[in-house]
Amino acid sequence: METSFELFGLTGYRLGLFAAVGVLALYAVMLMLGKRRSIDPSSVSVLTIVAMAFGLVMSRLFYCLVNLSDFTEAYENPWLMLRFFDGGHSVAGLLCGMLLALPVAAALTGKETGELADVLFVPMGILFCALYLGQQDTGLGIGEIVEENAVTTAFPWLFLCERMGVNVEYRMLVYLYQAVASLAIALVMLPLYLRWQHQTGFRVGEAALVSLALYGSVMVVMESLRDDGHMLVIFLRIGQVVAAVLPIAALVTFSVRYRRLSGRTGTLCWLARAMAVLLVAGIAFLEFALDGRLAVLDASNGFYYAVMILLCALAAATVMVLQHAVRKARAASEA
Repeated sequence: METSFELFGLTGYRLGLFAAVGVLALYAVMLMLGKRRSIDPSSVSVLTIVAMAFGLVMSRLFYCLVNLSDFTEAYENPWLMLRFFDGGHSVAGLLCGMLLALPVAAALTGKETGELADVLFVPMGILFCALYLGQQDTGLGIGEIVEENAVTTAFPWLFLCERMGVNVEYRMLVYLYQAVASLAIALVMLPLYLRWQHQTGFRVGEAALVSLALYGSVMVVMESLRDDGHMLVIFLRIGQVVAAVLPIAALVTFSVRYRRLSGRTGTLCWLARAMAVLLVAGIAFLEFALDGRLAVLDASNGFYYAVMILLCALAAATVMVLQHAVRKARAASEA
């Protein structure tokens, strides 16, 4: 049940409060990054407003499209889709809206799209951390049941404990894992970005691409752990699909840039292509196996998740290696 509060005669909710805090914190960090990149505060403000406006619209649109039958059949009133303030949004839609906002913000401010992308997406984990933490009393972000073990005993705050008589069930607090992972990505990307921008061969937009790839690689696993039925089509989560696209897009982009800079299709390009194919095939296979639709191996879910973690870690590592290789190749060509 969502926690509500009264403020100046208006009813507010914890998720909305966390979202507001997240936007303000993100805006503050964006101003700091903008100052280092000689982007004036007004341009940062325009970027923030446009990104949040597009994000709000797309997050609602994603939710309504996935749950269209609820509005047309259950409620029998499609106009309810316009009542975005009643709840029903998607983090994946928010992210897509922020991406769509970039060319619009660039046109309004006269800045480079890549430059704005770095300022927005390098610290984006700050916003997503707040959004995930805000889900704590909405029923969202709850994972599957796990058996009592040494981890549940040592770190009970990582799990939702439900007692039914003498039986005790532990469920993973996936929203908490997602919040911590999002913040960790931002804390890793911020110093990397500040260092990269002074290095020869750096190009605007590439730090944002790395940040999105890292976020997507982590969220592929996190979304699979969720068991709340939110943004679910059959057994596939929309958030997981969008997350998987991010590292694949980064692999393709960096491999193309490396091939153009080096003038040949080297080992790294083939590695990137193989990793992209392996990621798509691996996630599809593992999700079918976890759903019980594909029983090729007599293995536990823990084994499948371990393979998924390894696969996503390899994809993230490949993106980092490619980005480094692109910077080196560009620096060599400019020397």
